[in-house]
Amino acid sequence: MKKSYPKHPLVSVVIPAFNEERFVGKTLFSLSNQDFKDFEVIVVDNNSSDKTAKIAKKFGAILLFEKRQGVAFARQKGFLKAKGKIIATTDADTILPKNWLSRISEEFKKDENLVAFGGSCESYSGPILVKVAAHYLLYPFLIFDKFFSGGWNLMGSNFSVRKKSFLRIGGFKTDLKLNEDIEISHRLRKIGKVIFDPNFKVKTSGRRYRHGLIFGLINYAPSTIFRFLFKRYDKFQKLSSVRTEESLINKLSLPIFSLFLFLFFLFHFSYPSIAQAKKFEWVRKDINKVVFVEREVGKDIGKDLKILKNFHPKEKWMKKKIF
Repeated sequence: MKKSYPKHPLVSVVIPAFNEERFVGKTLFSLSNQDFKDFEVIVVDNNSSDKTAKIAKKFGAILLFEKRQGVAFARQKGFLKAKGKIIATTDADTILPKNWLSRISEEFKKDENLVAFGGSCESYSGPILVKVAAHYLLYPFLIFDKFFSGGWNLMGSNFSVRKKSFLRIGGFKTDLKLNEDIEISHRLRKIGKVIFDPNFKVKTSGRRYRHGLIFGLINYAPSTIFRFLFKRYDKFQKLSSVRTEESLINKLSLPIFSLFLFLFFLFHFSYPSIAQAKKFEWVRKDINKVVFVEREVGKDIGKDLKILKNFHPKEKWMKKKIF
């Protein structure tokens, strides 16, 4: 579906995408519901082999193709083709609030010295611990990161910049396989004001944390430690391709449970005598207990037998065994 965008939009939205057919539709739908209309949407297909391009066309996005693999290459391609004076970018697995673009445009209008603006994020999927950590622990970490970096670093999922400022610093460092958003934030701070609002949030997928918080953090730990210790950006580490939110544990839980049930019934019907013996083992113990009590204290065995029958009314053989 071809969509008509303004000839000279104020804002261009750039979305890099690689095999994002499961997520990009939600992102584009959230953009279609914005309370701000003076914008265009650019999806940069970074060698997808699924229906990413088809879904982007369905929502009327401007579709570009980038053969060089990597999110920095994809963002760079979209930013250079953007017509807007302001460029906003997000990820293809992110849901944007209705006022996302209107808030961004307001920030740049009220401050001519502002070169970049962004906010935080929350997870709309993933384990509950991940959602809690994103809500309560992300901001303290960002303050810690600000201390080591000398200023706020913006997130690629919630990032906006004046195009003239972007061009002035030469754009993204395309040799980086991750942290391209943090690196460009560092250079933008040198030419103007960069503002981060922790309360201005988008919702993003928790797929990289689907196996748990610790396993998710391990993905980012090497490059973060390298950056903190050496004040440099790791050009070699890259994130593995994750295209599902489902944990491997969740995938295996049903087959494992089914196998357990199968083995249980197989054992039960293959060895009914063993299963029956297990069932009445505790009954026999109760019978022996009654006999022991009769021998020791001389109580009326009939009374004990009556009590026992109330627990086991179907066991007729008990009377014979007692007498």
